[in-house]
Order: sequence, then C-alpha cells, then structure tokens
Amino acid sequence: MSKKYCKICDWELDDWEAKHPSLNKKNTKDIKLANEYCEKHTTIYGSDCKPVWCRSCNHLKIYEITVTEKSRKMTPNFDKKRK
Repeated sequence: MSKKYCKICDWELDDWEAKHPSLNKKNTKDIKLANEYCEKHTTIYGSDCKPVWCRSCNHLKIYEITVTEKSRKMTPNFDKKRK
C-alpha cells in the first residue's frame, strides 16, 4: 500500500485507516453522519457544534463546540469534579 499523508491536518492512510476509514467530506453519507452527531450534541448539551473538515484532504479534523453560559446551565453537573 502506498502511504498518503496530508501536511495540513496530519491525516495518514495506513493499514488501520484502510480498515477503519475516517469521515470524508466527499462522501455524502459521512457528511450526514457528522451533521447528525452535531444535532444530537446540540440537543443534549445545548452548545453549538460544527464539523471542521480539512481543506486539503477533506477528512474530518474535529467537531468545533461552542460552549455558552446558557449551555453550561443546561448541564450543571457536567463541569463538576467527582469527589
């Protein structure tokens, strides 16, 4: 297998990635899965969620979560440390 590598996001095609592919923006099913995840996250936690895709290789880099004071109040025990 020839190795592929993205210098922008450090994504690398290796044996594990070939068996368990990450989400890619060119695949409409992957876009739908990423958006569904963000919708569920927003419903549960109340914070904004947005998938961030690499501009070079189109793989999912991260989910960008925006936490607001309102979303923190929806899940008040989320921030507390366990004793």
